[in-house]
Order: sequence, then structure tokens, then C-alpha cells
Amino acid sequence: MSGTTVPVAPAPPPALITLVSSDNITLLVRTVKNMRELGCEAFLGEQDAEITGRWLRKVESVMTQMRVPDDWQVSCATQLLSDRAQTWWEVIQSRRTTRICTWGEFRKQFETQFFSPFQCRIKEQEFLALKQGNMTVLDYKRRFHDLFLFAPQFVTTEQQIIDRLRDGLRQELRQGLVALRFESSRELIEAAHALEACMSEGQQGQVGFGKRKDTDLIQSKPLFPKKGKSQFSQFRRKEGTTSGMEQSSGIGPIGSQSRGRSGSFGWTSDQKSISYPQCVRCGQKHHGDYSTTPG
Repeated sequence: MSGTTVPVAPAPPPALITLVSSDNITLLVRTVKNMRELGCEAFLGEQDAEITGRWLRKVESVMTQMRVPDDWQVSCATQLLSDRAQTWWEVIQSRRTTRICTWGEFRKQFETQFFSPFQCRIKEQEFLALKQGNMTVLDYKRRFHDLFLFAPQFVTTEQQIIDRLRDGLRQELRQGLVALRFESSRELIEAAHALEACMSEGQQGQVGFGKRKDTDLIQSKPLFPKKGKSQFSQFRRKEGTTSGMEQSSGIGPIGSQSRGRSGSFGWTSDQKSISYPQCVRCGQKHHGDYSTTPG
């Protein structure tokens, strides 16, 4: 059996290398920690094109800001994967045969997995139908830019962006800006935001004025005194009762006479009820001399 060759098992493929060497593990951990402090959050693998795109753009922006080396970018980004996203990356690692995974390769596989064409079409239609509605101008601008990334083919110039932004504003804002010309979308948003603030202040002033009027009406004194509470009667109560002469003569205060039950002035009802004898001269009953016979 000396001439028989013993088959040798093939060497296993080299493991996929996406992490830096062990000497730089501490530096990698510190880099990922700094990325989290700058706003990079964990990605759980949500099947939402908007969430996925926002996470990917944030990670790329922070790594550019921190000047992370190209051969560290995949290692740093994959440290932020969690839950379903982490499971997906472990499966990708087990299927790969090359030693190094570049950022371009990672991004392509990431978008294929988490950017479904159906979800992208939904976001595209949402962008085309976007209106300000109850959003503020700044919220409307942020929503516009988030959805714009899914439909860049519909707005290819700055003027098209301005026109679509203005067309989506509320009617009262759009009418105030339609006659103005803007060189950039930033100028349009600043003008719309200022106009919105002025209109909001005006509405608050009108509401406050109305509330003050209502309060004044509720708390103000009546224009006329209550029935039976005239100033004249109050004056009489303060000054006291009439003098004895006024009471005996039947004449009230200056400028007035007492009114009897029959409604005539100058005589009380008691005086009207006195029975006088018949006058022999005129044949009528009256006050005065009635005893003299005529002629």
C-alpha cells in the first residue's frame, strides 16, 4: 500500500472577516459608543422603507462625520443591528466565501432585504399626495424631505421642488405666497413659516379679545338700577321722612304732589270721601258757605 495516496480533506473556506483585529477591539467599541451618542440607534429589522432608509442615512452621515476608515465601516454598522436584523446578518455571514465585505456590498444586500419594491411604491404615492393638512410648516417640510427620497424622479429641479412644496401648503398660506418668487425651497419654507406665525398670533388675539368681552359682560354692573331702587327713592331713604307740614297738608316733596286712590292730585282718598250738606243756593254739595238762602 506504499503507492496508495491518502485523500486529504479540503481546507475549510476562510471565515468572513468583518471585525478588526483583537488589538483594536477597544477602539472599535469606543467608536460604536460615540456613534450611539451622535444619534445612531439600533436597527431591529422593521419592514418599513422609511425607517430603514432613515437608519441607513444616519449611520452613513455619522461615520463620515467621525471619519471612520473604510475597512471599519461594516464592523461599526453591524454592531448596531439587533433582533431580526442581527439574525439576517448572521445568515449572510454564513453564506459568504470572501474574506472582506465592503460597505458597498453591505449596503446592496441591506437594501435588497429591507427595501421591498412594494413599500417603495407606497411611499412614492404618499409623496405625490402629500398635503400640509394639520401639520405645521416645519413638520410638513420634514415629511416632504423624508418621502422625497422615494420619488426623486418626479422633482428633478429646484423649481419643481418649490412648486410642489407650495402646492401642498394650506390654502391661506398658499394664497399669501403664490404671487412671490423664490430662488430656493429654503426661502419658501422661511416665508411660509413666518406667515404661519403671524396668522397664529392674529387668531390668538381675536380669541383673547372675545374672552375679555364675555368676561366684561358677565362681571359688569347693570346699566339701569333694579326695579323699585331708583336714585330718588334712595335719596328719600337717606334724608328720612317728609316734614310734618307736608304730611298735614298732603303735599309731598318739592315738585311732586300726593296721588289719591282715584288718581287726582292734591286730594287724598280720605278727603274725597267726606259728605258735605247740600247747598241751598246751587243745590250741589261742596266746600264753603252753603247756609245762605238765595235772593
